[in-house]
Amino acid sequence: MQQINFYGQTDLGKQRQNNEDNLIHQEIWDKNHILGVAIDGVGGYEGGEVAAGIAKNTVVENLEKYPNGERLVLLQQAVTVANNQIYEERQKQPERSNMSCVLTACIVEVEKKLINMVHIGDSRLYQFHKGILTKLSHDHSYVGYREDIGDLTEEAAMNHPKRNEINRLLGDQHHNPDDRDFLEVNSFPLLSNSILLLCSDGLTDLVTKAEIGTVLNQDFSLENKVQTLINLANEKGGKDNITVVLIDYQSDEIVESTATIENVHIETPSDETANEPQKRQKRKWHWTLLVAVLALLAGINGGWFAHEYYSTKNDPKFPTDTIEVQTNTLVIETLSVDSLDITDMEAVKQHLQNLNDTVQEREQEIEKLKSIIYILTKTE
Repeated sequence: MQQINFYGQTDLGKQRQNNEDNLIHQEIWDKNHILGVAIDGVGGYEGGEVAAGIAKNTVVENLEKYPNGERLVLLQQAVTVANNQIYEERQKQPERSNMSCVLTACIVEVEKKLINMVHIGDSRLYQFHKGILTKLSHDHSYVGYREDIGDLTEEAAMNHPKRNEINRLLGDQHHNPDDRDFLEVNSFPLLSNSILLLCSDGLTDLVTKAEIGTVLNQDFSLENKVQTLINLANEKGGKDNITVVLIDYQSDEIVESTATIENVHIETPSDETANEPQKRQKRKWHWTLLVAVLALLAGINGGWFAHEYYSTKNDPKFPTDTIEVQTNTLVIETLSVDSLDITDMEAVKQHLQNLNDTVQEREQEIEKLKSIIYILTKTE
């Protein structure tokens, strides 16, 4: 037996004059497909509100036109159409030339027990299961990125002066669905007896994960949980619009929990590889390690590899001092890989150790770069 319910609400907050947020919570195509979206408008009075409205209407209309196909691909295409609609509207209305929005969307496939996510910006998707709140999306922002890699605590990130500076937006330029540095696209298992939370940063800038988890763990109706979360944000100042969408999935069937893994793409192995978990894990480590070695060698003048991932045509507001690795103090001869067999993972690991030994005075920077590479390989 399985049951799925959903509810959402958006609130003005305590300090804004208009609500630039929007949301979607509805069945799409049939009762086995649930669409949930949290949208946060950007661009000042009216502009952000218009962009969020365009995103909402375009995503729904586009999906309803195409009931057949891979659900994740359809959602990715619908969000891309919304992006381009906003961009075209900006060209027509010079007074709204900065309007855009951020968005986190998911299509839940109930029968397949699958969550399909398309995300851009700093709105968020969480899954709450067995008392653990797991963040599935990544913030496309300087501060959110640092929080993801553990460089900032949740409290420090919530109070950081650059908290709301984001480097990916919906509508700032024309895009194709598969463009690099555009949409974060991912799928996750839908865990039995879990709740999905989609929200704008009006909630997460003020309410901690622990507080959110406490509310979701209560024996309230879904409507009461949504209202309680909004009330909490308002009690703490309500400095922004607040949007909360909850999707509650109850089932007697057991889906293995992955709730202790944060910010990691959960892969469902094919039949051929289902009996090879150790081999798959080893290959993933080898790839990450190889990327780390090559990035360290290529990173002359600091931060080359991370810059390539995070560069945008607009100012990305991604300070290079968080990724800079100075190489001018290294003995270049010790960095040569001309004779290194990169298929020999033991040799690669030894070479990496030699690099670390050579740059002891830069050990902290190297570890940061490894963390960056690790997170970026996950988000690809």
